[in-house]
Amino acid sequence: MTIHPDTLPFFRELAQNNNRPWFMDNKPRWEAIRKQFEAFTQELLDRMSALDPTLEGLTAKGCMYRIYRDTRFSNDKTPYKTHIACFLSSWGKKNSGVPGYYLQVGSEEAYGLTGTCNLGGGIFMPAPASLAAIRQEIFYCPDEFLAIMSNSSYKRYFGKEFFTIKKLSRVPKGYPADWEHADLLKYKDYCTTHTLPEDAVTAPDFSDRVVEIWRASLPLNRFIQRAMEEVKDTL
Repeated sequence: MTIHPDTLPFFRELAQNNNRPWFMDNKPRWEAIRKQFEAFTQELLDRMSALDPTLEGLTAKGCMYRIYRDTRFSNDKTPYKTHIACFLSSWGKKNSGVPGYYLQVGSEEAYGLTGTCNLGGGIFMPAPASLAAIRQEIFYCPDEFLAIMSNSSYKRYFGKEFFTIKKLSRVPKGYPADWEHADLLKYKDYCTTHTLPEDAVTAPDFSDRVVEIWRASLPLNRFIQRAMEEVKDTL
């Protein structure tokens, strides 16, 4: 399955006309794009649930984000996002504090993500208890964690660094500063991210590419899920 062919043209135009009158005039286009993306998300969810049981029980509609921006605390008052996105989240919690699989298609820069398509896995903005649990698991199981990062598929798509909003300059309190893998504990987010070009997004095998890349993040997600087992019910 593919996304709607008008998806990228629509968002390019919206980026130049980010106002309610234009959007209302073009709302039928948006509805067609949203409907197709929901079906596309459902296919991804069906395929990934077979690999990651923590996704079971989710619905495609529940995994998708609204197009309306929250402008309450932003200097940018444009009303609409210029991308469409979904997040397949562990344990049925669609928020930024749980591990999952993210896909964003469009033309907007958000949290430093640029380009036509960004996708990956891991965890973004974990709660303090979750972040502490993840760091502890890394400290206790460094060889396992490093093996995940050194896997050929993982390195091919995600490289050596995690995507994070902020990285600490010092090792977190409670851990030895001279630990040989101390740099791994400095992240505040443990996200994998990969960018796809426009021709990949519009190709007939786009869903296969997405699943292939998400699958490369699966070992990391499992590691994080295990680390958070004792705190997940408090989120």
